[in-house]
Amino acid sequence: MKLKLTPIQIFGLCLLPVSMAIYHFVPQTRGSFEGAALANYPLAILYFFLSFADRPRGTNIFKLVRPKLNWHILLALMLVSCFTLNKDIHVFALTPSWVQLLLIGVLFSFLLVSVKGVLPAWLIKIASFLFGIGILIFLYYAIVLLPFSPIALLGLFLLGISIHLLVPLILVVVSVTCTFSRKCENAKPKLVLAGFTTGIVCVLIYMSLFTYHSNQIKGAQEELVLNEKNDLPEWVSYARNCTSGFWTKRVIGCGLLYEEHSCDWWGFDFNTGSFSEIKQHDPLVAIAALFSDKLPLTNQEQVQILSASANTRHYAYEKLWSGKDLHVSKEVTDVRIYSEYRMAYFEKTFWIENENQWEGNQQEALFTFYLPDGAAASSLSLWIDGKEEKSRLTTRQKATKAYKTIVGKERRDPVVLHWQEGNRLTATIFPCTPKEARRVKIGVTVPLIKEGKRLLFSNMKVLGPDNGGADEVIHVKLVGDSDDVDMPWFFSEELPNQYIYSGDAVEDWSCTVTAAPLSLQPFSFNQHSWRLQPLKFAQSRVSQAIYLDINKSWRKKDVMQIIAQAGNVPVYVFTEKVIQLDLTNVDPLYEWLSKKSFSLFPVFEIEKPESSLLITKGQANSPIPSDLRNSTFHEQLINYMSDLQKPIATLIIEGEKSPFITALEQYKIVECRNVTLAQLKNTGIEHWFMEYKQPQGGVILPMSEMAIVPVEMHNETVAQLKHAPSHLLRLFNYHAVMQRAGQLFLQEEADIPESVYALCNEAFVVTPVSSLIVLETQKDYERFGINDNQNSLKNANLQDSGSVPEPGEWALIIILGIIISFIYVKFR
Repeated sequence: MKLKLTPIQIFGLCLLPVSMAIYHFVPQTRGSFEGAALANYPLAILYFFLSFADRPRGTNIFKLVRPKLNWHILLALMLVSCFTLNKDIHVFALTPSWVQLLLIGVLFSFLLVSVKGVLPAWLIKIASFLFGIGILIFLYYAIVLLPFSPIALLGLFLLGISIHLLVPLILVVVSVTCTFSRKCENAKPKLVLAGFTTGIVCVLIYMSLFTYHSNQIKGAQEELVLNEKNDLPEWVSYARNCTSGFWTKRVIGCGLLYEEHSCDWWGFDFNTGSFSEIKQHDPLVAIAALFSDKLPLTNQEQVQILSASANTRHYAYEKLWSGKDLHVSKEVTDVRIYSEYRMAYFEKTFWIENENQWEGNQQEALFTFYLPDGAAASSLSLWIDGKEEKSRLTTRQKATKAYKTIVGKERRDPVVLHWQEGNRLTATIFPCTPKEARRVKIGVTVPLIKEGKRLLFSNMKVLGPDNGGADEVIHVKLVGDSDDVDMPWFFSEELPNQYIYSGDAVEDWSCTVTAAPLSLQPFSFNQHSWRLQPLKFAQSRVSQAIYLDINKSWRKKDVMQIIAQAGNVPVYVFTEKVIQLDLTNVDPLYEWLSKKSFSLFPVFEIEKPESSLLITKGQANSPIPSDLRNSTFHEQLINYMSDLQKPIATLIIEGEKSPFITALEQYKIVECRNVTLAQLKNTGIEHWFMEYKQPQGGVILPMSEMAIVPVEMHNETVAQLKHAPSHLLRLFNYHAVMQRAGQLFLQEEADIPESVYALCNEAFVVTPVSSLIVLETQKDYERFGINDNQNSLKNANLQDSGSVPEPGEWALIIILGIIISFIYVKFR
């Protein structure tokens, strides 16, 4: 029989993709019932009344007799409307992508089985199979919404909106009737059952894997009982057993990242924490968690485990307001590369938009910046009433108090930038409203990485409001004598040594330039001067002991290679105590240690740090020292660091550093070198770690193979010289601060010397004890005792080239300014 569709049915089939598109573009809100999510409901009502035209001849217009396809189209539209409305009224949390994609196929199969007429055999089989899976999905949501049935029935008298709560149940009844009453000739019962059964099998497999990983994590309970000396918090043992980030998010994240069923579950989410902004209602996770024993963990322990094991630390930082409707619409990255000083300065500007439709809505944006090694934040700006307001540097305590008071109680304009362990910065911006895009800018001074004869600059990773679809302009300018520049293909050279990219936002990009000879020009400030000098090797570190920091990143052959090359030098690992590795015990020790998802090597167990070598192979996630506060491990680390004469020589295999090792490097507890196993194999053990000569009063930047040293110069001589950029002093003071007071920063209430604060103020850099903040008015600064910085470099800027441009350069600057201005206008 030839397939025939009425005009009304064709119209309904066209409405379905339109309805799905509306669902896609309607923003997820905070349950404020703004109305945009109701857009699909009128489409369903419209089709309901139009379908009266398709009633069979001779039937009363008031009788609900319609062709089956019409009813299926209506129910499909209602289901899409149901999920769309959920974006406003949160009966359940965000719907995961896999459910959204599967529902597209399921709904179209729901329509195909109700079509009258002959369809290709292969299409009938696929449609029937998907229809069976669809019945299982409809059944799940019908059960989830079952507690709301009384509300739905009572609410039918109020515009009928509450009927959305009954749609999945109606779909189950209609689907089962359609299949087994033979009223849908294209629904093949056996294939429908096959699809339904396949869905059940998939759920059971998922539940088995969920339970397996849950039990694996629970294995930490046995370790805690057997381990009489446990210096770490208990949650660390659970986190170490989280061998899969995918399953850790689902097992540990129940209640935080994923909604779960419980006796008091009602689905409405009024939590404004960061985790709630990405919480999902995944049917597979909810079912698996329902049939799995809950882990004995507090909410705070769950957050700590997720931060340490599943790359969710960004969502664990404190926020006072939600930022769920925020997204970044535009970005500008402006870079200055000083090759002869082996450093760069770059600024990133963000335009943050609030998609909430209520004009008075206020939300808070949170950014996490992952800095390159050795980098320091040196400027911050916020646009208030269209004017750029630059930051002041103050103590972390004052900045935190001012921000919490203004944002938490007074709801006015501040932005604050804090230092975090593991080469991170966090910035919180408030308020972001629907009236206009919020504009904020951060500036960072970066030492370039020297790789052979090249210098590498890499863009930093940023986590924050969604920047999907954002436009970005990137401008890279090489200052001074630079040649042989290697830029990504998507950049174009607009002027000599100046490159522009304009298009979609990009994160992972880098460029290299030939390493020019180090400039000896000084930077002078406050009657003192500093300049660069190349690093010189003092001697090879004579290793009398090697300590291996083994975790799941290691292969057994890596361990065997190091043992073989070590020769007579003893090799140690740490389990519950320091144990020497040899051929008799390497197998069981490696098997036990390599099961751990991360390692926290107790460096305080290294008895002779000046003649020892630590070798680690890192992983992307691990706890950081501040996570371990109030533990014996943390206390021992503080005590050990106070007596440490020089950093522990540390080799990073394959260049991957865990956040824990990165934090220890920031505190100057370890000094790291990146190596490969091939390099170790081809080098004698006596040359594995080459020590740099420590300059008197200076700081060393191993990644750039240079040191910054203070120099004595007469004022007359200084006046005659070309000046280095101020970034030289900013990097010097940042590393001097970390070098002088690193062990104090590990303590929450340590007495920090005033000289440390003076260094922070002079160079205007963010450190563990100093933060940048922008407040709305002068009175706000006075109220919290945040004075204008005196004898300070203040905010860094792009014009800091170390010298005044030559007359010929002004023309190039003006031309480039016109180009960038044109791009800004294009953005608007």
